[in-house]
Amino acid sequence: MESELLWTQGPGHAAELARSAATRSQAICAVGGDGTVSEVVNGLMPNPVPMVVVPTGSGNDFASLVNCPRTAEELARVLSDGVGRRFDVIDCGDRYCANSIGIGFEALVTYHSLSIRNMRGLPLYLTAVFKALRAPGHIRYRLDIDGREAANGEFLLISLGNGPRAGGGFYLNPSATPVDGMIDVCAARAMSRLKLLAILPRAIKGGHVGARGIEMYRGASVSVSSDTPFPIHIDGEYLGRRETPLHLRIIPRVLPLLSLREGKVRAPLEQLLQ
Repeated sequence: MESELLWTQGPGHAAELARSAATRSQAICAVGGDGTVSEVVNGLMPNPVPMVVVPTGSGNDFASLVNCPRTAEELARVLSDGVGRRFDVIDCGDRYCANSIGIGFEALVTYHSLSIRNMRGLPLYLTAVFKALRAPGHIRYRLDIDGREAANGEFLLISLGNGPRAGGGFYLNPSATPVDGMIDVCAARAMSRLKLLAILPRAIKGGHVGARGIEMYRGASVSVSSDTPFPIHIDGEYLGRRETPLHLRIIPRVLPLLSLREGKVRAPLEQLLQ
C-alpha cells in the first residue's frame, strides 16, 4: 500500500488536506491531538474514508476511545491487518464534532489551556482550571433534548459528549459511547468555587454523576440557547462567545475508524470501505 506524507501549515489546513487526500486514498491517518483529529474529521465528512489516529497531542481524549497505533510499526500493522468500527459524529450545523463540546466554564478552561506550553495531559488542564476559576461566571441557558425542554436556569457549564472523556482526562460524560446514536450531556448548575473544587476531582473518574447540582441527559438531538453570549469549544478548539443557539444532531455510525486488532474493534478494512 502506497502512502503520502502531508504537513499542516496552520489552523484549518488539516481539513483541507484530508478533503483532498480522501479523493485518492483508501484511508487517512491523522497524527496529532484532538484538534487535528477534529479538523481531519471535518475534512472527511459527510462521506468519510476510513481513518487512523496516531495521538501526539496534549489531551488525546478522542484517541482514548480505541487502541491507536503509536509507532510507525504499529501504524503499518493497522493499515495491513487492523480492524475498526464505525463511530457516530455530531453535526453542529456549520461543522462536525468528533468527541466533545464544552460550554461555559469548560470552554474557559480550554481557552486558558491554550496559553500553557510546558505541560501536557491532566496537569495541563488542572492548571487551566485554576486560571478559569478567577471568573467562572454563571449564564442562564435553556437546554432542549429531542425537541423538548429538559432544563432552564443558571449553569456553570454544559458538556456534550460523543465520547466519555474531555479536558485531557475528565470523564464528564462517563456513560457516553460513540456508537450508540446518542449525545450525552452533563450540566452543572450554578455553584460556588468551593463546591466546584470539591466536585472536580470526582469528575476525573466520572464520580460526579449523582452529585447535587449535576444533571445528566441523553438524546439524538440537543439544542442550547441563551440570551447571553456563551463561551464554547468544540473538540478542544476555543471558538469564543457564541451569540446564536447551538443545534446538534447525531449522525450514527458514519466515521470508519481503524485501530490495532487487540482494541475495541469490530469490522475489517474491506467492510469499512463498502
